[in-house]
Amino acid sequence: MRQVVYIDEIILVNLVMNLTVLWLTSRFTGSRTSPARMVTAAMVGCIYALLIFIPGFERTAGAASSKILSALLLTYTAFGFNGIRVFAKNVFCLFLASFSVGGMSLGLYYLFEPVQWPGRGGQEHLNKWLLLSCVVLLSYLIGKWGSMLWLKRMQQKNAKVPITVVLWGNRVSVEALVDTGNQLIDPVSGHPVIVVEFGVLQPALPVSLSTVFQQGDRENGAQMMLLLAGTTYASSIRLIPFKSLGEENGMLLGVRPDSVEIVHEDRRYVVTDVVIGIYSKQLSPEAAYRALLHPQLLAS
Repeated sequence: MRQVVYIDEIILVNLVMNLTVLWLTSRFTGSRTSPARMVTAAMVGCIYALLIFIPGFERTAGAASSKILSALLLTYTAFGFNGIRVFAKNVFCLFLASFSVGGMSLGLYYLFEPVQWPGRGGQEHLNKWLLLSCVVLLSYLIGKWGSMLWLKRMQQKNAKVPITVVLWGNRVSVEALVDTGNQLIDPVSGHPVIVVEFGVLQPALPVSLSTVFQQGDRENGAQMMLLLAGTTYASSIRLIPFKSLGEENGMLLGVRPDSVEIVHEDRRYVVTDVVIGIYSKQLSPEAAYRALLHPQLLAS
């Protein structure tokens, strides 16, 4: 039985699929490109797809080495070369996007392909253009919303730095998120504030100070300040007004640390002109970080 192949359909389907894969790669890697480069790269992929149908080229074009070379060429055409690490990331994401789109196409085909009952006349097939439209639509939704969540997580991961807080000779280490929204400043000294969860600081706090904090109204920094006024730690206590932690006019209890060690971009440095704000709740629902680092501390 002779099989009829429509070249125009092959080109159109491959062009759309290649553009979809390249767009997903761009969304998830954050690599910038232009529509012209995307279309050019997609056309390069179409040429590779046509080679499979040329007699004598089937085996060469279908080899794994040819597929890898094709992916490298597509990536270079669409995104250029901006260093080996960025290029490798783009190639890796291109393969992942290809597998995802291919798997999505196969899954939708078997999900919606009409069942052929024995003895039933005629054949029914899923409309390939409907299938292609569904794949593009789902890819768009994944690229639009999925990439936003992915990039947000990656930015948070890259924005986290390890810090060590030293209080009264005791050291506690924690992952801190560099929060550009944290503009808290101690009104007395003018020093930036690092917000840290009480659960992290508790082992480093003196027992009497920790007890007062646990027994008092943690949400009321002014009341806590009064409770600690007569203690030997009163000179180290600060009251910090804030609006960025779920309250409009809150008062955060703070302490002056001995020092804070920060590791950022392979650099390790110690700061002393800083105040630690004690936060009674959880900063991250998933406990991805337990402190908020003032961005000014990285600019110094």
